[in-house]
Amino acid sequence: MTNLPINAATWFSIPAIDFEKSVKFFEDLLQITLIRDTMGDGDQAKPFAMFPKEGDAGVTGAITPAVNILPANGGVLVYLYTSDIDGALSRVEGLGGKILLPKSSLPGDMGDIATFADCEGTPIGLHQP
Repeated sequence: MTNLPINAATWFSIPAIDFEKSVKFFEDLLQITLIRDTMGDGDQAKPFAMFPKEGDAGVTGAITPAVNILPANGGVLVYLYTSDIDGALSRVEGLGGKILLPKSSLPGDMGDIATFADCEGTPIGLHQP
């Protein structure tokens, strides 16, 4: 038995200061309709617009409001697969990183995400499907 994922990266996020403008840009650029939804709960709830894909396999991502990750200094945020998001987050600070966004639930059965700055300050995401 193996614990290796199908894809090493499982999600990407393109932060947007002007969420609606960015969504329209990518919809118009790619001539697609992004799938709008909300991630997180209560005060942590944020809109996102996911890139469509066929079937359940493979990788996709979304336009997300720029909160902790800004387009000018953060760019595209890659989410890495983990089977234990809580365990990984518990190790971030001890390894010299900083948690930027605590574990947040995605809608439906899409799993949980979190973001952190690595030991050199690079923002990275975690995704536990």
